Amino acid sequence: MSRPTSVIDNPLVRQTPITGLLALGALLSLVLPSLEISHAGLFLASLVAIGVATLLAAISLWFPRAVALIPILLAVDFVSLALFRTGTGSGASVFTSLVVLPVVWWASLDGRRTIVYSVLGVTLVILAPYVLLPDNAPRASELVRLGITVVVFGTVAVIVQELSRRARRSVRSAQAREDKVLEEISRAADVQRSLLPTSSDGLGDFVTVAGTCLPAKSVGGDFFDWYRTENGIAVGLGDVMGKGVGAGLIAAAVRATIRSARTVDDASEALRRASDGLAAEGAGTDVTFTTLFHARIDDDGSLQWADAGHGLSFILRAAGGVERLRSVDLPLGMGLRDEWATTTGTLEPGDLLISFSDGVLDLFGGRDDAVDSVAELARADRAPAAIVAALADRAAEVPHDDDVTVIAIRREAAATEVTEVTAAPLSRSRAV
Repeated sequence: MSRPTSVIDNPLVRQTPITGLLALGALLSLVLPSLEISHAGLFLASLVAIGVATLLAAISLWFPRAVALIPILLAVDFVSLALFRTGTGSGASVFTSLVVLPVVWWASLDGRRTIVYSVLGVTLVILAPYVLLPDNAPRASELVRLGITVVVFGTVAVIVQELSRRARRSVRSAQAREDKVLEEISRAADVQRSLLPTSSDGLGDFVTVAGTCLPAKSVGGDFFDWYRTENGIAVGLGDVMGKGVGAGLIAAAVRATIRSARTVDDASEALRRASDGLAAEGAGTDVTFTTLFHARIDDDGSLQWADAGHGLSFILRAAGGVERLRSVDLPLGMGLRDEWATTTGTLEPGDLLISFSDGVLDLFGGRDDAVDSVAELARADRAPAAIVAALADRAAEVPHDDDVTVIAIRREAAATEVTEVTAAPLSRSRAV
């Protein structure tokens, strides 16, 4: 997989200190009487050469395929330093130590041969004054000193090469581990998506259902579900505290437990079973809590629902009124009170039951009156698929840090039913 170039691998970033220090040396040589410009032509040529090297660095940055220019760039750096050393006092130049910068850069590149190139570059810088200005032939003692300088910088190149080799190996190992983790997360996301219902086939013609789950990360803690029961359908939406793989695993466990209670008539009993499952699986660990809305809709429109701390569900009646499905019951997994109320009522033909996660609140400024905003979207087009698509489109436009999940169910009129609508009252019972 491709990765962005890090700052340390940026050729312009590496070239800037070399160019800057040589330019500073040139300025000091011009303004300080104690610093000598022994050869004006070579001095100017060094400035032109460092300018060419800087241009090559910029080209390598702008055009990634021009990375092959870096060896040429480094060669030009050594030439510019050789000219600068010769033009600012020859063998007595105080700027010889600048050669360490291209030595470190070149030695840090991959391949043992870069050590040889670094030593050759140092040798060029050291011997340049005696080649370009033959009258300044070095004495034997001077050659010994120059030889020691080459050995010292060559040792620096060896050390840098070894450290760079180990660093690259460590980076490759870390990248391999990261790639493996990302692959596993991608598989987990695929598995999580496969657990979500994708079709309403088999539910019957008395309802139309649609839903979506848009995780903030690859794997999210939200889920929705629908499935056929003995007398109708069951629908639900859950939100596990947190994000990522851990939340996704808990969401899968809660969904599986709820599904295992499909033969149970009481919606709150399904919540109790899910809570028992979390308590058993989380013994001795810090289990996160889960908010959950679970409803049963019979073929005749009879509705019963239970809410474990979710509170983001409502019925949009066919006449346009909004009925919040409120609850004071606690989420699953808190271990404080394992009891939830079952509320009953009726979905008349044309009524919409909508539930969403708190990520939808972020799409409307984090306000609790987001229910009214979602209701307005539903009034504009009462088709469940259209409602879900509208919220998904908004999630793509509005920044949000939480999973966005929504499910919409519309009760359809049977052939023998009259389409006049009345809002049936809700009654509550409590199961422990």
